[in-house]
Amino acid sequence: GYRLSTLIEFLLHRAYSELMVLTDLLPRKSDVERKIEIVQFASRTRQLFVRLLALVKWANNAGKVEKCAMISSFLDQQAILFVDTADRLASLARDALVHARLPSFAIPYAIDVLTTGSYPRLPTCIRDKIIPPDPITKIEKQATLHQLNQILRHRLVTTDLPPQLANLTVANGRVKFRVEGEFEATLTVMGDDPDVPWRLLKLEILVEDKETGDGRALVHSMQINFIHQLVQSRLFADEKPLQDMYNCLHSFCLSLQLEVLHSQTLMLIRERWGDLVQVERYHAGKCLSLSVWNQQVLGRKTGTASVHKVTIKIDENDVSKPLQIFHDPPLPASDSKLVERAMKIDHLSIEKLLIDSVHARAHQKLQELKAILRGFNANENSSIETALPALVVPILEPCGNSECLHIFVDLHSGMFQLMLYGLDQATLDDMEKSVNDDMKRIIPWIQQLKFWLGQQRCKQSIKHLPTISSETLQLSNYSTHPIGNLSKNKLFIKLTRLPQYYIVVEMLEVPNKPTQLSYKYYFMSVNAAEREDTPVMALLLQQFKENIQELVFRTKPGKQPRTGPKRKLSDDPCPVEPKKTKRSGEMCAFNKVLAHFVAMCDTNMPFVGLRLELSNLEIPHQGVQMEGDGFSHAIRLLKIPPCKGVNEETQKALDRSLLDCTFRLQGRNNRTWVAELVFANCPLNGTSTREQGPSRHVYLTYENLLSEPVGGRKVVEMFLNDWNSIARLYECVLEFARSLPDIPAHLNIFSEVRVYNYRKLILCYGTTKGSSISIQWNSIHQKFHISLGTVGPNSGCSNCHNTILHQLQEMFNKTPNVVQLLQVLFDTQAPLNAINKLPTVPMLGLTQRTNTAYQCFSILPQSSTHIRLAFRNMYCIDIYCRSRGVVAIRDGAYSLFDNSKLVEGFYPAPGLKTFLNMFVDSNQDARRRSVNEDDNPPSPIGGDMMDSLISQLQP
Repeated sequence: GYRLSTLIEFLLHRAYSELMVLTDLLPRKSDVERKIEIVQFASRTRQLFVRLLALVKWANNAGKVEKCAMISSFLDQQAILFVDTADRLASLARDALVHARLPSFAIPYAIDVLTTGSYPRLPTCIRDKIIPPDPITKIEKQATLHQLNQILRHRLVTTDLPPQLANLTVANGRVKFRVEGEFEATLTVMGDDPDVPWRLLKLEILVEDKETGDGRALVHSMQINFIHQLVQSRLFADEKPLQDMYNCLHSFCLSLQLEVLHSQTLMLIRERWGDLVQVERYHAGKCLSLSVWNQQVLGRKTGTASVHKVTIKIDENDVSKPLQIFHDPPLPASDSKLVERAMKIDHLSIEKLLIDSVHARAHQKLQELKAILRGFNANENSSIETALPALVVPILEPCGNSECLHIFVDLHSGMFQLMLYGLDQATLDDMEKSVNDDMKRIIPWIQQLKFWLGQQRCKQSIKHLPTISSETLQLSNYSTHPIGNLSKNKLFIKLTRLPQYYIVVEMLEVPNKPTQLSYKYYFMSVNAAEREDTPVMALLLQQFKENIQELVFRTKPGKQPRTGPKRKLSDDPCPVEPKKTKRSGEMCAFNKVLAHFVAMCDTNMPFVGLRLELSNLEIPHQGVQMEGDGFSHAIRLLKIPPCKGVNEETQKALDRSLLDCTFRLQGRNNRTWVAELVFANCPLNGTSTREQGPSRHVYLTYENLLSEPVGGRKVVEMFLNDWNSIARLYECVLEFARSLPDIPAHLNIFSEVRVYNYRKLILCYGTTKGSSISIQWNSIHQKFHISLGTVGPNSGCSNCHNTILHQLQEMFNKTPNVVQLLQVLFDTQAPLNAINKLPTVPMLGLTQRTNTAYQCFSILPQSSTHIRLAFRNMYCIDIYCRSRGVVAIRDGAYSLFDNSKLVEGFYPAPGLKTFLNMFVDSNQDARRRSVNEDDNPPSPIGGDMMDSLISQLQP
């Protein structure tokens, strides 16, 4: 059947394809033909979907229809059966029963049964066959069986019994002979006469193999019956019936065992061993000969190997013996247990026999290889594992189990297989082929692996440190540089945080100690490569001092070091302790000296680079010093160079206040420099709790890029730029601090110093101190940078002075006076708060063109105290902020240079004079004119300018 969704999908595809055909063909036809085609298409499609609808409706009652169909089919079958039965009965009556006759009725017997209820005239033969005799009692049965057991024991004593049938049991009138792995026979006798032959009651074959025959019995029941009859005939005829029975059954079981082994061999070849084991010869009931480690098969793979044969045969001279095992060539007598296991087949497993055989031969090969190693090194410490034939060879003493070379013997092929953790497969393959060709070639390979393992130990020891290790390094001057005179067994360790520096580890042989290495350590510097693919040039190569290990095992001051011989640097990091037989290679494999060298260079070289840069710039310092009980380093500057653009008096005051300047490294990657500056006698005290102490700590942080050396010139340049920023700001702060006693009272109430950390000055101002202004020197643009914000309850709101931020910054850079800046902020805060409330976003409906947006107000700052306000790009007024909350306003439509000329684009504001006169304060104006200038702080706009502005407001 089909799914309804598939049927609907087919219908839709067909309708869509026909519709696409119509779109291609109809444009070329006439109008009448197009209409006909469209109607035909609609009719076809409608008919299809009507059929689909009928099918869906029918599908709702499909179950009932199916039941009716099944009932109808069942009734039809029943009718057919009735008709067929009637036909067969009619045929039987007409053909088969035409001449049939009934027997004569046994009337006398029927009368006896009906009248007397018994059948005395029934023949006695029927009664004897139907009615069983009365059984004997339980006591009679036990007595009979006990007497029969005595007869059997007497017969066994007086009979010549084969020794193989010594495992017997007499019980219940039977004797049971059991030969393990062959058969079990149950016999009895039918009387006490010695001439009465034995009777075989039951025979069971004990030869079994679960894999052969899919778990079924190896001998069919018909075969067992035949053997039963054969053995019984032998028991009747022979003079030594039990001996003949054993010979017959033993011969059959040996042949069966040989057949089972042959079947196992074929299955082994087919499933697991393949052509690694071959059947040389098989004679049913005689012998089975197998060959393993065949030279012709293995020679085309790796190396060569001789042919070894295993023969299983039945002893023709003494058939009573079990299957005999012969090995060619004979097994070695090195391990008696292995040889003994390889000479038995009682387990009836050909694979186990082969494994035991090749296991013994593998043990012999490993003993030969061990003898070769002992000839090279009399103190070699290799061991042979017997569970899986393997020779464990320590390469570099002391050696853990994971660092030993494991040499296995493949039980299937007899070839050596090598395993060493971390060694690439290609090298292992070369070693296997070489050792299989000639076992003596293992010596140079072990020498080579010793240096490889030394390199691996060095790599593992610095794995947790920021380094990159490599066996080779492309140097443009390798042949002429002293690095070329070192031995070929060396390791280059690149310090990733200091890409121009390397630690070179040279590995050398130790005389008369084939399993030890000596190490020499060198420090090498290279130039910076122009491109990544170009080789670098080696510059400096220095060997670490041999007594440098004293740094590794440093003792605390005041404590006496332990006496005893010190280990030389060129010795192995973990010398061999001959008194200990237990290997501790996992701990001794860690090269503490190398790890200390890497960590020491990674920590000290940035300071060395920074010290050189400071010396090149002639900045006095104390050099690299130890801090924190020797756990950290620092460089202290004695004096910082004077800054350009800062007067001498300010520079001296700053130098006097600087107590300490220290460079340190922080962070796990050692690429972050922190310069700590300690100042005293700070000219300003902020309201922050951090600035209440007698001294101030300033921390400058510098990040080194990966492409630049740590502690390079750029760090010093960035520090000098920051120091210049501190000096520039300090100059302004010093002047501000000196003018604080004379600052007007209203400014003192209006503002406060919130933070001064030598890099930034933050002032809070306003009635609630909710606005803030930050001043700092920008070393990149070489000018002061001002930023505005809000704090406290006003946090998140906009600062009203953001409108004139650019003008404030230009004014302060022209005249870096903090008091003047505060005065401007005081004079402009109230006007700007009012101006910023005006809507400045474009709005609709302001003119007759309702769909066009026009900007309502435009704020155009001209200076820090002069703001021009435009309305709908038609009217404009100039607002001049004066002190004491006074502003001067004029019509901005008139030019500042000629009152008779209008500015293009603007129109005079009608009624402006009348409106302004409503807010003129004559008393304030008279007071302003009469007040002494000393009581009125200076304003960006002078008195004459103010008078002229007021006169301009009048027509």
